[in-house]
Amino acid sequence: MASMEEDFPRGGTEKKTTDSKKIKAHEVDNLFETRETVVTKKRKTVQQDGKQKTKQRKEERGDLKLNTETNVEILHLRNLKIGTLMLGCVKEVSDFEAVVGFPSGLVGYLPIFNICDSYTSILKDNVDSEDSLKEVVPLPQLLTPGMLIRCVVSSLDSFKEGQTSLKVSINPKGVNKVLSSGSLKPGMTLSGCVESVEDHGFLVDIGISGTKAFLPKQSTSSKKDLNVGQYMTVLIEEVKNDGRVVRLSQDPQALGKACAETQQGWTLDTLLPGLLIQARIKKVTPHGLILTYLSSFTGMVDFLHLDEDKASTYNTGDEVLARVLYVEPSTRHVGLSLRWHLLPPGGAVLDEVSSERVGEVVQCCKMSALHHHSGALMKMPDGTTVFVHKNLTKEAKEEFNPNSLLSQPELTLRIIDYSPMERMHMGTLRRSTVNTELYRYQDVKVGQIVEGTVMDLQKQGAYVRITNHIKGLIPRNHLADVVLKNPEKIFTSGLRVKCRVLSVDAQQKKLCLTRKKALVESTLPLFLSYADAKVGRVSHGFIVCVKDFGCIVRFYEDVKGLVPKAELSTEYVGNPEELFFVGQVVKAKVLDCDEEKKMLRLSFRAVTEGDVKEEKTAKFDFVVGKTVEVKVCRKVLDGLEVSILPEEVPAFIPTVHLSDHVTNCLSLWMVLEEGDTISNLMCLSKTKKRGITLTKKPLLKACLEDDSGPKNFSELQVGMQMVGWVKNIMPYGVFIDFPYELFGLAPKAAMSDQFVTDTSVVFDIGQTVVAKVTNLDDEKNRFLVSLRVSELISSEEESQARLIQGLKEKKAIFEMMTCRGESDVLQQLSAVSLGNKLKVTVGDSREDGSVTLTSDQLSEATVLVSKYHTEGVNVSPGCKLTAVVLHVDISKSEVHVSLLPKLTGTLRKKLEKDSKLTATVQYTDKEFAVVSLADTGHLTIIPTRSHINDILNSKKFLVGSCLNVTVKENSCEELGGLPLVECQKQNATGGTQKPEQSKFKSTGLGEVMTVTIKKVKPMDVVVTLPSGTAGSIHVSQIEESPVVGSFPTSTLKVGSKVEARVIGAQTVHGHKFLPISHPSFKVCLPELTLLPSKLNEADKKTVDKLNYKPGDEVTCFASKFDKESQCLEVHVKPNVMGTVELLAMITKASQAKHPQTLFKLGQTASAKVVGLGNTKPFRLSLSLTGTYKMEQGVITMAKVWKIVPHMGLFLQLPFGNSGLASLTDLSDEFTDNPLEPYKLGQIVRCYVIGEENENFNISLRPSRLYKDHNQNLTDPDIQSISDIKEGQIIRGYLMSVTDLGIFVRLSRTISGRVLFQNASKYFVNDQKTFSEHIPANALLTAKVLSVNSKNEHVNLSLLPKDTGKPDLLPESLELPLHLKKEPIEEYVTKATKRKRVNSESQHQDGEKNGQTIKKKKEGPVKSTEKKKTKKRNLKQRIMTVV
Repeated sequence: MASMEEDFPRGGTEKKTTDSKKIKAHEVDNLFETRETVVTKKRKTVQQDGKQKTKQRKEERGDLKLNTETNVEILHLRNLKIGTLMLGCVKEVSDFEAVVGFPSGLVGYLPIFNICDSYTSILKDNVDSEDSLKEVVPLPQLLTPGMLIRCVVSSLDSFKEGQTSLKVSINPKGVNKVLSSGSLKPGMTLSGCVESVEDHGFLVDIGISGTKAFLPKQSTSSKKDLNVGQYMTVLIEEVKNDGRVVRLSQDPQALGKACAETQQGWTLDTLLPGLLIQARIKKVTPHGLILTYLSSFTGMVDFLHLDEDKASTYNTGDEVLARVLYVEPSTRHVGLSLRWHLLPPGGAVLDEVSSERVGEVVQCCKMSALHHHSGALMKMPDGTTVFVHKNLTKEAKEEFNPNSLLSQPELTLRIIDYSPMERMHMGTLRRSTVNTELYRYQDVKVGQIVEGTVMDLQKQGAYVRITNHIKGLIPRNHLADVVLKNPEKIFTSGLRVKCRVLSVDAQQKKLCLTRKKALVESTLPLFLSYADAKVGRVSHGFIVCVKDFGCIVRFYEDVKGLVPKAELSTEYVGNPEELFFVGQVVKAKVLDCDEEKKMLRLSFRAVTEGDVKEEKTAKFDFVVGKTVEVKVCRKVLDGLEVSILPEEVPAFIPTVHLSDHVTNCLSLWMVLEEGDTISNLMCLSKTKKRGITLTKKPLLKACLEDDSGPKNFSELQVGMQMVGWVKNIMPYGVFIDFPYELFGLAPKAAMSDQFVTDTSVVFDIGQTVVAKVTNLDDEKNRFLVSLRVSELISSEEESQARLIQGLKEKKAIFEMMTCRGESDVLQQLSAVSLGNKLKVTVGDSREDGSVTLTSDQLSEATVLVSKYHTEGVNVSPGCKLTAVVLHVDISKSEVHVSLLPKLTGTLRKKLEKDSKLTATVQYTDKEFAVVSLADTGHLTIIPTRSHINDILNSKKFLVGSCLNVTVKENSCEELGGLPLVECQKQNATGGTQKPEQSKFKSTGLGEVMTVTIKKVKPMDVVVTLPSGTAGSIHVSQIEESPVVGSFPTSTLKVGSKVEARVIGAQTVHGHKFLPISHPSFKVCLPELTLLPSKLNEADKKTVDKLNYKPGDEVTCFASKFDKESQCLEVHVKPNVMGTVELLAMITKASQAKHPQTLFKLGQTASAKVVGLGNTKPFRLSLSLTGTYKMEQGVITMAKVWKIVPHMGLFLQLPFGNSGLASLTDLSDEFTDNPLEPYKLGQIVRCYVIGEENENFNISLRPSRLYKDHNQNLTDPDIQSISDIKEGQIIRGYLMSVTDLGIFVRLSRTISGRVLFQNASKYFVNDQKTFSEHIPANALLTAKVLSVNSKNEHVNLSLLPKDTGKPDLLPESLELPLHLKKEPIEEYVTKATKRKRVNSESQHQDGEKNGQTIKKKKEGPVKSTEKKKTKKRNLKQRIMTVV
């Protein structure tokens, strides 16, 4: 109102004075009052209504006091209206818009056409005419990130998703529209934009009609030319002609001190954001402060804009300096800030506008304050404050529940933005946002599979929303594998699509996707960079160009390659355009790749099926024994082609590997269909031809899970027992295949305990067997095995487990067939099982004596009874009888039954556990037999093979034959409630045993006997048993606790008798035959012990448990030193070996010269366990130095294996570790050539400093190796920045010479920098001078100039006056010396004057000769064409925005 009255006076000067007094006395304008338009009425009416208005004002003031605390809240987006004035900070600037941050974390957008009228006019001229000479200055040159700008809300557009887009303008006509010419006063600060550039300054658009504002060039902050549209905050220095002419200034100091004052006539109508004001605290509330300023106005400071350091010290009546953040003209709400970065001496440009932590998920956050109308303040574990808006403390459709938030001691949040106005991170507690994997464009990886929703279909393609924060584009040629003529019929809004990421531009927030099925579903490796395109690799790409010379194929990001014409096909290609098209997905093989030049040569014709299969399996982490889940893709004759989930890597399951039971393998193959999922498979092998092979054999899987089998030929040992399968059958024997690509031969004589005449009828291809290694041929890497059951270790539990597993598989087959088949016969067969009784009618007889029966219950199936099961029964056609089910053959739809009265009429009797019965075979299959248990009326199933290697004894399991069995369980759940019985063992060998074996078997395990010492050796003692056979006593079984260094076997004398106990046996070579005739003849010798603790054990069959763990101390006995592997072999127990590497058995470097002399054969030593082996015999990794692992503080021996001049020594440490000894960690006194004393293979003593990135940091300093070492060191160990003091003289090694200076290595982790002016007393133009005259790793002496502990920066000086050392550069270079300060200033002054005089004289000469006029005329003509070209290039870009 004041401004309006000044522009349009009513009644002269006296009237104006009265009005101004009324303005000063006006005390109702405040933060919380909504001012309505006053309608002028007659004075009489005013007098009548005076009392009523006074009462109303009192009520309003009462309401104000009541609602003060609750009305202090942050700025919400819902409170904004068009015309709201705000102070913002530029966060990002692109070609066509700027992103602006506002208070409370709000974000708005400033379009390019909302700068000012003059700039918009230039944009339109360039669009309308190509000949426009006015050059368009890019938006990034007008606005810079961090700049504080005054804005006005220009639009609030709502989208379908319910979001609001905030757009603002900095056009002075919108920001300063509340001002008039008459309201301008010196000292005011306004915002404006450069309108035009003049000779001596700039005309500035401040948005006030009738006022010309001029900014002299000498008053600009940068003293440089400004561009049209340049935004600036200016200070009014002088007002002339009633505000028609204004002189401005950009003096930073004056702007920083300029405060809004009462005499400047500010009102709530003219108040602008960005003004600096002096205020007084009126009230302190839990949510912020209420301030009074400019004598009568009221504003609020929310909790986000309180000074954190003074938040708890604010009191009513305190005076503070504040900055206006926003002004809402309609409600007259004014927001203020007390943040120090917005106040002097700052407040012009903010240095922090973004944060690298945006998108980070932070756990264990604690709530420091909760403001019910605004949000919550959270403290992250590192102490950083995060603000979470009220709407983001809950899910979108949930209600705000503050009690739920307060009840949680710790919360997990995601940082979603950084607000420069508050210098605070913004966060969210929404679980949907916190848990999302893709939040920022940086989170999206090239080649990643993503799913999204189609938003819109445009000319360039389909826009897809991946998440609420990420959107992508599917170009038109990537919507499908082929070009779509009418894509709008398929790609409708809301359609869910699955895509693969082609490229990501995180800065521009651009995401390019493809929906080509061949690319999305490709399992080949992705070429994300030229480094991925290794020669020979195959990948999917798409053609981007087809030329006469070939095709250009693009992969991901910018990886492109050329397929020459000759490599397009195996046949001649005349015109490539006839065979290929742009957008076509192809498989290409890399022929050549140059990463530096980014050149790639490809081939289509070189791609083979084997290459594709190898590439598909390359990405899968294949490990033998790894458990996987697969999906059946295709059934082939010999197995199943499957896909490993979730990687979708192709693999193969041979039919014979579906089960240990041969009869179940084919049934499982037949019942499985494409699309079925199979779990609990194991990786078996991987070859280039077959790819990955899987197995489901239970015995083989158990062996792989145990991980105790041999992994290569060197780990094989005679006597080792392994699980394998029959690979091939030959007349002379069978070849057995084992895991890890090991193959053994079982000769014909070793296939069975029975005499084998025909090898083809004993085993089936793929049958699971257990084999024992009998002979090793190290030269040819071949070995022989035996399949004889008598030579294998087995138990009855294994046989029962195989029986149960086989029946489970049959049940699974039956269930799958029943579920998939809807035929009546399957439903009927599934209703009967072993032991069920049926009512049948006798039918016709067959030639083999069997009779067909009919049953109402099995009307669709064939019911058969054998001749044996009809004995004594009238089977005349038509007779009605009772039958009992013996077997259901689902593949043939047959049910085998019995009519014998002893089976059909006998009531079942109760069985007793461990009772012995006579069982009669009633039905026989290849692997199972059905038996009846005496006269109990019970039927059950037994295996036909007691061992998996057994040959089926057809006579033993003839129908009607009897067996002796023992009842183990009365009702076994795994057998469907049938009894579990065990067949009594019989001698199946049918032959005689070797004398040596029979003698040993007569010696029982655990038997105590008196033996005679026959021979004493360092590692064992040979004894004679009472039976006359020989035995062995291991060196570890003589004394309980032998003294270290002693020889235990030396205490025994030949011929003496001792009491011993049998604890096992060992296989040794026999000498009764010549090695030529019997190369594999071996005998078993009993293993005995003399230890008193074992002689007195109650359990005679106690076996030592191999329970070792790292750090355990054990007693071992030296065997031999292997010079090739540099390891000492030791024995711990008869079945436990040990290996000690060289570095773990010496404590001095001199001992490494002759390590074989350190220990003698059989000598006792004390060791610590380092690691456990997985071979047989059991092998330990040991240490004799007392150290069993590498950790900080350990002193150990090491071996130099690499010398790197600029780094130090790479050392080989014990136990497979490695470490680095830096140049500064080699000695306590630095030398010029620190690496000279060391050579490859040298043994050194070292100290472990610590571990970093799986490598150890090592020190060879004597001060660390020896405690009593002198502490007065020449070059002490600098462990932290605190060890360096300013002024200290320090030595180090040259690291590098760069543009930033000379860097000196002071310690392993700390380096110092020497500026070039502090490096030499000579003035050097080219830094290469230092590099040429200072040798690498040179030892330098420097003085510490300053130490920055926070940034760990050390500034050094190498000047002779500081170090007392000679200068780095020689005098022979004849370089100039550095000038002192005073001569430099004089030199600059003289040079400036000389330059000015020369330029003036040239200008005068030019005017005389007419050259100046000529240049002025020619200049614009030459530049016109260039400007036209620039305008033409910008036209299309500007059209999009304007």
